[in-house]
Amino acid sequence: MPILLRLVTRFDTIASLMDDETKLYEIGYLLLPMLSEESVPAEMEAIRGIVEKQGGVIESAEVPKSRPLAYPISKKIANKRQEFTQAYFGFIQFKVISEVVPSIKSEIEKLDNILRMMLVETVKVVPVVRRIPTPQIDTELKPESVKDVSKESKTVEPLTSEQIDKEVEGLIAEVL
Repeated sequence: MPILLRLVTRFDTIASLMDDETKLYEIGYLLLPMLSEESVPAEMEAIRGIVEKQGGVIESAEVPKSRPLAYPISKKIANKRQEFTQAYFGFIQFKVISEVVPSIKSEIEKLDNILRMMLVETVKVVPVVRRIPTPQIDTELKPESVKDVSKESKTVEPLTSEQIDKEVEGLIAEVL
């Protein structure tokens, strides 16, 4: 078999495997709060790199933001146990074949700045759009409901300054 044909066949096999066997996963993670704001995106990129290195395709991600924790979480850092009540929370959704998920999880858990993480299989969330019913409008005009405005038009004469002053005084008297 020629080399080019072998490569194309191998690529087609990988592509078909990716389409047939990929599942959507989500990693929710907490980063240590002692990280500087500038280093947080780099930590997120490290996690993305682990996923992409294993053949994962990123669907969506959120840059970690500092959040208060619902309860204190402790972690041993430099042989000293520390408790945290604040952390940077972020998530990444990605598609990957299920065989590589355990290795992705173990690699992310080895990162020093991860306080806690959770990797779960998920489903794509499609926002539900609620349609508001619109009232039915009667498009047919009935002859009795149509008025001839041209015959009923009145001519309006402009007001004089005395009439305007009298109207204003009447309105002021009503307010007081």
